[in-house]
Amino acid sequence: MAKSLSASSLGRRALSLDCGVAALAEEMIAIPPPPGSSAHPYGPLVGVRCGRGVGAVAYPLSARLVHREESDTRIAVVVSRTSAPLIIDPDRKQPMTIEAELGPAVDVGRRVLGMATPAEPTPPSDVLDVFWLDGIISVALRAATEGPLNWAAVSVLHPLTDRQIEPWRLRNRRLRLPLGWDAFRNRASNASSPWPGMDPAIAGWLDEGSFARWCIADLPDKDALVDDLRDLLDPSVMAGIDEALAPPGEWIRRWL
Repeated sequence: MAKSLSASSLGRRALSLDCGVAALAEEMIAIPPPPGSSAHPYGPLVGVRCGRGVGAVAYPLSARLVHREESDTRIAVVVSRTSAPLIIDPDRKQPMTIEAELGPAVDVGRRVLGMATPAEPTPPSDVLDVFWLDGIISVALRAATEGPLNWAAVSVLHPLTDRQIEPWRLRNRRLRLPLGWDAFRNRASNASSPWPGMDPAIAGWLDEGSFARWCIADLPDKDALVDDLRDLLDPSVMAGIDEALAPPGEWIRRWL
């Protein structure tokens, strides 16, 4: 990025335009939305790919900052090819370095620049578990007047099976899931097998790590779902869920 285009000036320009901005040579250019793109938190940047001549991108986001007590404010995130990502807060004179990854907020800038994003440590099986637990809650609430759910009704809801399965078998199937995030991304980019809530074109634009975090970003917390289910299900059914979700080695230790 040219010296005349500081991260601060680039971020403030993004805030003034309320859209994505690219630093190109010695001028700043606004990035228009790609044709046919749908609305999403990162506006016109999703789907855009800049050439090597673009050194950095900046884009505005709504955020709640720790040092403020009031409601959300507008900040700009600046992602560069050569330095750490920055946050531009209009009320601060100096930009703030992003010490921890901000997930999709930084991933989008990296993908615009054609850069790889870090791998996501959360396995795909955790996301499938969330779909399962969330589905159990929906069924349990609908069935509240018809009597409690049993394990047979609960187990068939997991995405990895379409029939009743013992808790230990479901756990083994989860732990041995052969597909990684890249396989799920490739499937989601195929319009014939879309990922729930994911545009196939966006899945193709993301890479493995950014796709994983995009999928995870809006999901409910897994542990919170389990806690909610303890109030809805019979203890014997919850015992089966606990066994199915136990991490490697944990269920064996419980029996020692």
